[in-house]
Amino acid sequence: MDEDLRSSPFGGRKGGRPWLFRLFEYVSLPFTIHFVLSSPRIHPAYELTVWRRFRLGLRMYRNTRRVWTGVSYRAHLAMAVKLFEIPPTEQGVVVECGCFRGGTSANLALMCEAVGRELFIYDSFEGLPPAAEGDQYGNPAGTGFLSAGLEQVKAHVETHGAPGRTTYVKGWFADTAPHHTPPIVLMFLDVDYQASLTDCILNLWPKLVDEGYCFTDEFVHNDYCALFWSERFWATNFDRTPPGLMGSGTGVSLGGFYLGGRRGLGKDNDFSHPDSVAYTRKSWSGYWGYYPDEEPTPALADRQESDHG
Repeated sequence: MDEDLRSSPFGGRKGGRPWLFRLFEYVSLPFTIHFVLSSPRIHPAYELTVWRRFRLGLRMYRNTRRVWTGVSYRAHLAMAVKLFEIPPTEQGVVVECGCFRGGTSANLALMCEAVGRELFIYDSFEGLPPAAEGDQYGNPAGTGFLSAGLEQVKAHVETHGAPGRTTYVKGWFADTAPHHTPPIVLMFLDVDYQASLTDCILNLWPKLVDEGYCFTDEFVHNDYCALFWSERFWATNFDRTPPGLMGSGTGVSLGGFYLGGRRGLGKDNDFSHPDSVAYTRKSWSGYWGYYPDEEPTPALADRQESDHG
């Protein structure tokens, strides 16, 4: 890991994992690829044979070793399998918000190539923005952190991904996301700040198709994940119940051993790392509506029925 990431105000993935962990990762790699990409719901129209899936998974793993990314290949596999489950008749693109050096971008482009979709990459290409007032994850020392130029990202996608599938949108999310027009079948948000997450959800969620997925990398922080459970946020901005978030606090199960909690993040146990991802679906509901002594209003009952996942 680069020294600037190791000493950053936000932390980062542990740089030198022991040889035993690396051996475990290599031995478990084919099994992880097989079991994550073996979903029977993968649409047959994509003709993703077992061999094609394995080759794709192996290539994505190699990309995460060639270009530093804060997202593990396991998380990439999880996004891939959900994208592959969406039928080709569903029109829409894939969106990435926050790309750093383009490691995840390259793998998302490969997924898009496999299913014939386009990838839109949103980033300032100038690092993190100045912290907004009231953003508890905003850090004055973080302005410009995680900066990578557009040309560097393009070079990584061209070398390791599928450059013909990508569109780059440069600027702050608050300025660029409102102008996104194509429907979205899957979006990945790795945006760090509460203000940035808010900008992305407010402007891109309406473009997400009903059966589309929203993934986030900041699943370790329960108070950050709380946006997806906030009845106030979703009622105020979208007149609906919150969708919830699968994997809040620990990430979805992808063969790792992370049990949750911020303390240490693996420093006390080299096999316990938050190498997963969390996600939700537009049609889901994370609303608790069981109150035996109360009757739900008709409008709320309708939303519960339509949003239930």
